[in-house]
Amino acid sequence: SLVGSEMCIRDSIKGYLEAILDGTIPQELYHKYLHIVISETERLNKLTQGMLTLNSLDSKGYLTRTNFDINRTIKDTAATFEGTCSAKGITFDLTFADSIQMVYADLGKIQQVLYNLIDNAIKFSHEDSIIYIQTSIRYEKIFISIKDTGIGIPKDSQKKIFERFYKTDLSRGKDKKGTGLGLAIVKEIIQAHGENIDVVSTEGVGSEFIFSLPLATNL
Repeated sequence: SLVGSEMCIRDSIKGYLEAILDGTIPQELYHKYLHIVISETERLNKLTQGMLTLNSLDSKGYLTRTNFDINRTIKDTAATFEGTCSAKGITFDLTFADSIQMVYADLGKIQQVLYNLIDNAIKFSHEDSIIYIQTSIRYEKIFISIKDTGIGIPKDSQKKIFERFYKTDLSRGKDKKGTGLGLAIVKEIIQAHGENIDVVSTEGVGSEFIFSLPLATNL
């Protein structure tokens, strides 16, 4: 639960600070442990922000839909990861159904979906690999696919990954700062649009997340 997760992080921060104050942690290690405290504080902030997002998704009528170019949104969101990708030697392969593809959706919320899915793909990708992002049109909808060639998701975890606070054993090791809310937020945003998201993954081969959005009308 949120309360349980928050309490664990708060206790962790409190414990480190008390250990510094009472001399349990020697002065030469202050720098190391203060960095841990900052990291835990950032994790608490992410957790709180994630829950605020989920709470807004739980209330009706929160979507602000407009017509916008999903291709431009994908390019802009991918560009925000340039530093992280350069450090790991990861590149993007973008394949669009058309040069401009207008959709009718909540721009800010879809930016968050793309950010969370790309962030997830990078976390579980190997160095010097490619993340494939593709759009295709079927049945008056656009389908967006984000595919990595990383460590994949164990079969018994695939049905649970969209649950709040769920983290696979693999992700616990790779992403200690994670909150387990990223994919829950993604699913709830897509469902609020009346659309679906699916995952196809093979452990050791990679994962592909595919979601749909309505095409823009009356242009």
